[in-house]
Amino acid sequence: MEKGVFLEFEKIDDTFAEYGLWQAPLKFREQKVPFKAIIKEIKGKQRVIGIVGRGYKLLPNSLINEAIVQLSEMFGLRMMKQSRYQLIYGGRTVYHTDEKSHRAYWTMVFPERYKIGREKVQLGVQIRNSEEGVVGIFLRLLGNGSMGFGVDLFTFRLVCKNGAVVRTGDLEIRAYWKHTKSLQLDINALKNTIVQIVDRGKAILDNYRALTALKLNQEIAERLAERLPKKYLPEYIKAKEDKIELLQPVDLWTCYNDVTRLVWHSEKASMFTKRNLFRELHNILEISL
Repeated sequence: MEKGVFLEFEKIDDTFAEYGLWQAPLKFREQKVPFKAIIKEIKGKQRVIGIVGRGYKLLPNSLINEAIVQLSEMFGLRMMKQSRYQLIYGGRTVYHTDEKSHRAYWTMVFPERYKIGREKVQLGVQIRNSEEGVVGIFLRLLGNGSMGFGVDLFTFRLVCKNGAVVRTGDLEIRAYWKHTKSLQLDINALKNTIVQIVDRGKAILDNYRALTALKLNQEIAERLAERLPKKYLPEYIKAKEDKIELLQPVDLWTCYNDVTRLVWHSEKASMFTKRNLFRELHNILEISL
């Protein structure tokens, strides 16, 4: 049996070298294989961050950031700050990354405020992208894969300064793009997508208003305790072994915000985890667009 490593790089594509990213088609025993490596400079060293198909279209997070800074100034958007793995642009935090996975998230809100009961809420968007990629058996072994480039609705409650991401799959708006050859960073198209999502996303406000008139009951408390980690349950839902106890009466709007506050302000959860928790919460409370 032959020993040694037979994987080699072909000519490296340095299109995005200014962003510290390179693409290297692979060869095995001098024969082309249908994969390439994504290489990123991290702390002064070049590291392979993903193995993808040759048709994978790389879109650098830094390139997206340049477009989003323009859009935020155009719309007067306020960028949400997150304390985990912040990246700084022009002296201010503009996006949040899950550093180990090379995923990036830009969360921003429009200045308009909407009344929900006695409180006020702002609408905005969260834009996401990933520079890494995984293929074939690696994807199945890891349990996840490369995240595409996409836009989702974001809501922000001013009282406790907590937000929630709402998936936009039901809006019939093209707001997600896989990293294939057709992927293009078109700032005008992105601008139109943001406007459409926030305009149609105003339907979420009616959902929120409806929650203020509904009470948290035992059935909903049990669903929350069953499907969310205990650390994200409000203090009035006591989960002990198989028994779920509701300690005080609250409306569903209060419960929704107490859960989203714990999730949004978590220092340990990645944004990827937070997004999944928001999705689960919306499913439990039947909040949709």
